[in-house]
Amino acid sequence: MRIRASAFLLVALSMPVHGSIPNAMAQTADTAFTDSARQRFQEGVRLFDQGKFEEARAAFLQAYALKQHPAVLLNLAQSELHSDHPVEAARHFSEFLRDNPNVEAEERAAAEQGLAAARTKTARLDIKANLDGVDVFVDGTLIGRTPLFDDVDVAPGSRTVELRAGGKPPQSKTVDAPIGQVRTVMFSFDLSATPPVGAPETESSEPPESTKQEGRMPFFDWLISDQVAWASGGATVLGLGTGILFAIFSHSASNDADSIASQIKLVASRDDELGDRQKNPCADPVPITSRTNYGPACRQLKDNLDIRDRDKTVATIGFVVAGVGAISTGVLYYLRTEPEDSAASTSSAVRSTTILPLISSDYQGLSIGGTF
Repeated sequence: MRIRASAFLLVALSMPVHGSIPNAMAQTADTAFTDSARQRFQEGVRLFDQGKFEEARAAFLQAYALKQHPAVLLNLAQSELHSDHPVEAARHFSEFLRDNPNVEAEERAAAEQGLAAARTKTARLDIKANLDGVDVFVDGTLIGRTPLFDDVDVAPGSRTVELRAGGKPPQSKTVDAPIGQVRTVMFSFDLSATPPVGAPETESSEPPESTKQEGRMPFFDWLISDQVAWASGGATVLGLGTGILFAIFSHSASNDADSIASQIKLVASRDDELGDRQKNPCADPVPITSRTNYGPACRQLKDNLDIRDRDKTVATIGFVVAGVGAISTGVLYYLRTEPEDSAASTSSAVRSTTILPLISSDYQGLSIGGTF
């Protein structure tokens, strides 16, 4: 089934940000994620239509990592099916059908047909346990927690299933999974060993007076308990992840552009009809000789250079957001925590803090304001 770009619609999902970190910071990063996801999706459609299914799969994987949209998931599953990854395809088709019950009939039919085709090359395990919330691993890979919603698609052959429950010894079984068949794997935990929930404590949980903390709250305790810390810390992690991911994307696009440019120069050096254009055959107007039409290759080179520059910009934004978030987190920690003796003297004062990034042609930094 041919993938249609018109089926793709990405909806920007805004990360809620509270406290003193500006919403615009998160919105900028989220817009960058959405734009890049759309770009990767369209690249995957183009590669799929060219029959480059493995490359299309990589592009759809990148798009889905950025935006988990149903259309991306369906196209990822299709590319996996055509690139001989039946287990991954079956799992993603199943996920699409399970999580999107209200999709159009055409898309549901495509997913059902793809799932049926993938399962001609897979086996399935029906994993059951008498205890809910148990982690299920197949060949060392976490699949989910009991109860599982569906059979688990696996590669045919000998498979190792392990269940891990907190406070209980893990259980493991090795089963033979024939192609096209479903094997039921049952696990039974000793429920009598489970301690009663909500048993009364025999001792007071209040620490002795001598062990109570008298200084500033520990940094990680504050990071876990303060919503403002969640926002600044989240901005740091989001920015750093964005920067690293798009730096990798930019490097990959740069390598692709270099490869294409080398091939164009090699062909041009042997094309006498170019004359003085041999050193720069992609300059406008792009030439067409009796040997070669340089237009498609030059357009592909330009596309890769645009992708490289765009990803580099997004990576820079990500690292800036990460830096601002990290600095903000440190500053907020000292502003919002203080030793108990000083807190007592200022408990009646209302404190507020605002931290804003300032970026201009001659200054980059932070503006910090508030009452203390």
